Amino acid sequence: MSLNKMATEANRQDYIRLEQYFDEKSKIAWDNMVYWAESYWTESVDQKLLEENLDNKSDIAKVIFAKLREGGLDWIDRKIPALDNLSPKECLNTNDGIKRLKEGLLRMDI
Repeated sequence: MSLNKMATEANRQDYIRLEQYFDEKSKIAWDNMVYWAESYWTESVDQKLLEENLDNKSDIAKVIFAKLREGGLDWIDRKIPALDNLSPKECLNTNDGIKRLKEGLLRMDI
């Protein structure tokens, strides 16, 4: 194993796996956050584009838009350290990734 690969593996083990904290209380908090975010959702062209780019996961799109507004479309492609250096879009590939993204959004200060 190369030195770079070993360093990468060691760094990956240092990440906080947010998905481990997405429990029943988090699910309730998530539902409440989605309810709050719906007041910002107007079915605009930008919002629909965001939703499409998030595999039509409307709950996640609504929360991202409510927190980041138009900046959400750029944000979903960025590597986020708190998401284990995955982009929000990459988190959608697994159930754990979705939990990680939701927990991260719950913890995000705006």
